[in-house]
Amino acid sequence: MRYQSKIYLLLIMLIWTTSCSDLLDLQPEASVSDEGVISDKKTSLAALYGIYDNIQNSYTPTLTAFNLAGDNVISYATPTIIVPDRNAEDNGGAPFAAFYVTINRANFIIKRVPEVVDNQLTDAERDQIVGEAYFLRAFAYFDLARFYGGVQIVTEPTERIDTHKGTKRSTLAETYNQVLADLDKAEELISGETDRSRATKFAVYALKARFFLYTEQWEQAEEYASKTISNSNFSLVKPFTTFFTDRLSKESIFEVVYTAVDASTYWRSWLSTEDGGNQTYVPEPSLIADLLDPAKGGARKNILKQSVQEPELYAVQLYGKKDGTSSLFALRIAEQYLIRAEARTKKSNPDIEGAVSDLLEVQSRAEVTPLFTHNAVTTVEDVLVAIEEERRLELAFEGHRFTDLIRTNRAAEVLGSYNPLLKEPYQWVFPIPASSVEKDPDLEQNKGY
Repeated sequence: MRYQSKIYLLLIMLIWTTSCSDLLDLQPEASVSDEGVISDKKTSLAALYGIYDNIQNSYTPTLTAFNLAGDNVISYATPTIIVPDRNAEDNGGAPFAAFYVTINRANFIIKRVPEVVDNQLTDAERDQIVGEAYFLRAFAYFDLARFYGGVQIVTEPTERIDTHKGTKRSTLAETYNQVLADLDKAEELISGETDRSRATKFAVYALKARFFLYTEQWEQAEEYASKTISNSNFSLVKPFTTFFTDRLSKESIFEVVYTAVDASTYWRSWLSTEDGGNQTYVPEPSLIADLLDPAKGGARKNILKQSVQEPELYAVQLYGKKDGTSSLFALRIAEQYLIRAEARTKKSNPDIEGAVSDLLEVQSRAEVTPLFTHNAVTTVEDVLVAIEEERRLELAFEGHRFTDLIRTNRAAEVLGSYNPLLKEPYQWVFPIPASSVEKDPDLEQNKGY
């Protein structure tokens, strides 16, 4: 959806509720100019749902770009290219401009909702709306940082299409500082805890845990992952397929949701032609072998479906609901266990037993042969290898593999073995789209591109 001086709003007459059902039932009805649009409770809510609407459109290319950049997913059309190189002309498919649509819509809410005068809007509702905007802006900036490194930071709303034009790029550290500042504000303002299709207090905790993992703040990563793990509203569901065959299960912390009337077509890219898809993307062969191995993949093999016509071909079922209602899993509890396991292993005083316990939780749910027992003597190196492998299998198609290898300094060895160009650090970030650089003289391209 293009942003052209308008914010596409959802259900102007929507009545506020913290239930997820209202968000799931939203349908676009009107578009209103940004200028003066946020004036009461109804338009405040409509502007917020406009952010979720944009994320529905932008999160599929985000996942696709991250997946194809790693060694878990390959293009069916070019199966011999496990890890592609990137160039500024195609940008690796990452949605640069779409992130700034999310950011600009969040900026409008953050600036204008606090000034709204409406007796129907309680202080708690106002805080929730603004807090969700801070979370969603942090979510966008964090993925921008994972794709590109430091980016242009824009915190004021604008009517321009190119909201970031004329702003110099910040450093990666400065971009991360913006993410944390937004998450701190979200944690302060958000009170909602249980709507898995929206930004909640626990979504903030989970994204903070991921943030602290990436910035190597191990104590904080353990602390924030524990906040969600210890809450009874979240658990590893069984059987393994439940988290994606059901909707908004206890596994989920934050899902990007679709409905039959507001459907996604992403399933076509993953399902085989036998099931009505076009199977644009397929699992990499060694990943298939590991998922089918009872000692490694266990129940996770059920995320794959073997072709009848081509037995060597497997399709991914994660996003496979043919009515277009498959969710995209932005945050789920399995990742939090693996974040905590890694943080416990890497902190200054490693908690190997605690890390192994977290690994065992994930492996037990997957019904695999445990790599460790509580009484086994293991080294930090052993545990880190196991965590990397578990993240590859458990989170196989959720866009983590590429950045996992980057942040752990394993990209040159692992990805470089498939593509020697990936031994070069400049390939560990994506190029800014050439078209964006040409339009904005203040937008500096990443080195090497």
